[in-house]
Amino acid sequence: MTKPAAPVIRLAIADDHDLFRDGIVAILGHDPLVDVVAEASDGHDALRVAIAHRPDVLLLDVEMPGPGAATTVRRIRRHAPETRIVVLTMHRDAMLTESLRQAGAAAYLTKTMPSADLLRAVHAVAARTDQTAVGVDVGLVSPREYEVLRLIALARSNAEIARELSITEGTVKRHTSNLYAKLGATSRIDAVRRALLLGVLGHDD
Repeated sequence: MTKPAAPVIRLAIADDHDLFRDGIVAILGHDPLVDVVAEASDGHDALRVAIAHRPDVLLLDVEMPGPGAATTVRRIRRHAPETRIVVLTMHRDAMLTESLRQAGAAAYLTKTMPSADLLRAVHAVAARTDQTAVGVDVGLVSPREYEVLRLIALARSNAEIARELSITEGTVKRHTSNLYAKLGATSRIDAVRRALLLGVLGHDD
């Protein structure tokens, strides 16, 4: 399929593993609305690529050589604020997620998510114009919200969640409302579906 003259999403990939980068290029390159414009192999190179190419979305490995993911995110946001940064990791870490959200990351996704879900997430991030809103909508939830979401995924009632987490049912409802807003969800089932899609929850949670 021929790519359109003006691709919707200009994408850059920063990861220190050549095979992983090649795989992402192969997967996303089949989408006629995605144009992979640059690649980087460390944090310093990721900043250079962001400044030189101004991609719409930059996929950033969390464990690359360089100044560290949060520092790299802050530098890219400062020098290329129009670029939305999607951080990729093998591990879910609520504290790291929050630090990356504070730094300006638009999304935090796991490398174990299916390729089709990664592509949908890239489109979701690129479709937004408000960087901060993207970071919230894609699911950079607080540690407590994550625990509530995990129990919702296990079909626990509000009363059961309250007992397990030693909080009130009112607090559970407040966390649930926040999750709906952050995930753009309209129901418990929809919240879990969106969380799985965007890597907030893994299928083993």
